[in-house]
Amino acid sequence: MAAFLLALLHLLALILLVRLTLPERFVLLNPYAATTGALLARLLNFVRAGVRLPDKPLCLFLLALDLAACAAALTRLGGPTLTVAGTAVFTFPARGFLGWLGLAALDFVGFYVALLAGAFLLRLWLLGRPLTGYAGELLRLAGRPFTGLGLPLQALVLFALALLYVAVAFVCADGVRYPLFEMVAQMGAKLPGGEAMPAFLRAEAFPAFLQAFLLAGMTVLNVLGQLRDYILLFWLILAVASLMGAAPMAYFLTDVLRLLCGRVPHLRLGPLDLSPLLAMVALGVAHGLLAGLFLFLVGALAHVV
Repeated sequence: MAAFLLALLHLLALILLVRLTLPERFVLLNPYAATTGALLARLLNFVRAGVRLPDKPLCLFLLALDLAACAAALTRLGGPTLTVAGTAVFTFPARGFLGWLGLAALDFVGFYVALLAGAFLLRLWLLGRPLTGYAGELLRLAGRPFTGLGLPLQALVLFALALLYVAVAFVCADGVRYPLFEMVAQMGAKLPGGEAMPAFLRAEAFPAFLQAFLLAGMTVLNVLGQLRDYILLFWLILAVASLMGAAPMAYFLTDVLRLLCGRVPHLRLGPLDLSPLLAMVALGVAHGLLAGLFLFLVGALAHVV
């Protein structure tokens, strides 16, 4: 329950952040964005009854409250820890409310970096073409002004943000564990000759700056695995929505799946569209190859410096 609440609070923080980047007067023609904007306007009008501020200062006030609520939700998740890229677990010392608030802010930055990574990797998945449809327009809006940059500049900005995020986590944490690599070591030890674990898998033996470099890259590449999971989730929800005759929901999910499946050719078996399954397989292969190559290169570099 706490994890679900934290996800909703992250989403609210993102909506507030987007509102802070928009001009005072604007018109949203995207039906999904317009609905979200109308809900935000109602929230601001409700809060303004007690706190009389213009929209942007009020959004800053709500963003601070949202991060405080995120800090409270994190306390329900078992302690001041942060998982980066599914690869490393950072443990932070508990230092009162401000410490929890800083951890909540860092946790939201990780969510935001993952969002920007998703927008960037989808552009690559679409072979550099713009993000299409209402869903693509909504993603461009959520990632502005980042999504307005060219792809080479997006790559530099994204990796710089990911590296900064991981570096701050390294500086603030009092302990770092690598459960994924530990699991690989335990599995490998049971195989013939497995005691000699490949050097590039000993991430904890890398210099600190290379550990940060590795986790920054894995933070970005890990989004490919998340995109694959989202395709399966939306595909299943679309099937349920179609069976229930929920046409607006089915239209929205079809738009999202069209965006996530990228350039994968359509494959139909009767009324069933199997192209999402092809996209999942392609993304899984790309994720495995790129993550393995990146890990190998960083491991090789670790034995040079």
